[in-house]
Amino acid sequence: MRRLSSVAAVTTVTTTVIATLATASSAFAQDAVEWRVADGGNGHWYSVVNTGAYICWTEANSRANAAAGHLATETSSAEHDFIAGQLVARDEAWAGRWGPWIGGEFADGAWRWVTGESWRFDAWYPGEPNGFGVENRLHYVANGDGGGCGRTTTWNDWVDCVRFEPEGCDTGVYTYIVEWSADCNNDGLVDFGQIRAGELADSNANNIPDCCESSVACDNCPADIDESGTVNGVDLAALLSVWGSDGAKYPRADIDGSGEVNAADLAAVLNSWGACP
Repeated sequence: MRRLSSVAAVTTVTTTVIATLATASSAFAQDAVEWRVADGGNGHWYSVVNTGAYICWTEANSRANAAAGHLATETSSAEHDFIAGQLVARDEAWAGRWGPWIGGEFADGAWRWVTGESWRFDAWYPGEPNGFGVENRLHYVANGDGGGCGRTTTWNDWVDCVRFEPEGCDTGVYTYIVEWSADCNNDGLVDFGQIRAGELADSNANNIPDCCESSVACDNCPADIDESGTVNGVDLAALLSVWGSDGAKYPRADIDGSGEVNAADLAAVLNSWGACP
């Protein structure tokens, strides 16, 4: 009885942790869209984030990186059209005439993408860039001619951390666009999409597959300890039978490869319950 109550307590705590982490990451994940390969895209995922307050480009860049992504890079007219149509067109992408930051910066006398990709495409608003290296970060801007606030799908160069004081439709940059392109297990699919689909476990909800963080082989159903094709009571029983060990006779029970079967592995089983994808 003591063992069962202990397991129940671990399960309750683990479920609470999962819910908290999932809520924290939902700002990125819930409205993310995929530029599908079947539609001529690159398989990457994108999301627009509205912070509700002015944000510097460097802070937006840091947040995107912390979410296991990067500020969006538009390396072709097709990618630009996808991002502009799917994300920049949304109301939440704008604050007055100021649209979202993306991953372009001016350094060493030239514009470049944060990913190191070639700068072979641009979509500047007429007359831009005009900051002569002082305005050295990239974002979307609306038509400001004559005080207008009409949104465009064009770019403006702007200073990283200088706010345009509120006047008319001007409020400053509140938003940014994240792009996920990482494929840590080199299977040709973007990790973020596989996590969303439940194909790869991410028990700490940081958008990085658990298998990649623990340097173990990735598979579509790591919580299927007995490899039956379903995560069920058999897997749970196997995990509990080797609790606190390195997996012993059930090495797959150490799902995250930490060297100990513990709450993180239990979370992976509970979060993957049912038929494997």
